[in-house]
Amino acid sequence: MALEGTLQDMSLSDLFQIFRMGPKTGVLILASVAERGIIYVAAGKVIDAVLATSPGNRVQAAQEEAVIQMLLWDHASFVFRHDANVLNRSPRITQDGEWLVMEGMRRREDPARATPYQSITLDTKLQLSPLPSSAESGVSLDVNQWRILSQVSISPNLRTICEATGIEPAQAIRTVAELMAIGLVEVVIPTPAAKASTKSVAHDPVASMAPAVGSSDLAATASRMGADCGERPQVGRGLLEAIMRRIRGL
Repeated sequence: MALEGTLQDMSLSDLFQIFRMGPKTGVLILASVAERGIIYVAAGKVIDAVLATSPGNRVQAAQEEAVIQMLLWDHASFVFRHDANVLNRSPRITQDGEWLVMEGMRRREDPARATPYQSITLDTKLQLSPLPSSAESGVSLDVNQWRILSQVSISPNLRTICEATGIEPAQAIRTVAELMAIGLVEVVIPTPAAKASTKSVAHDPVASMAPAVGSSDLAATASRMGADCGERPQVGRGLLEAIMRRIRGL
């Protein structure tokens, strides 16, 4: 039997507690006026999530970031359906439910934290995120996103990417934030030696995060992006080839 209601009746953090006590396995679907979310729960643990705009089902965030954004909602309907097949999914969320709830509370208390990628500057070095090969065709991107992806593996920082693509710095920062929310790129954390070598480089102000860009069908995207992948693999060669084919066609 499905569990249904609204976040005014029962908050998302309360639902997580119910899932843990069960422990429950299944899919939680949330719907607000402008967004839709899917959260996968296995044996009481949140293991994956996707957030998309509505209408259009365009991916806005995935994994931890998707859950945290949904924790900030006050008005939405939800339905939880039991589904034992979720146990076969590889977890893509590493933080536990309590950490996600606490991060949601911190962002609610400090709205500035709602922009999670405040550290992106023109001196930020990026890398492609490890993805299962099944995710390579699961996300539909715009021109700027494709152009930035094509340069990530060969550029020392975002400044060089801007010079190579001709994308304005503010737009590039917003686009990188979108790619990070979707889960396609990551920030390279510099070693202490690397930090020392870049002390004199000036940092540009951070632009605000733009509305996310996206994907095709939400459920299909969630399935493809969350497909079983075992341990975190290296970026699939197919993804790099797809980027280059798309760039050549622009």
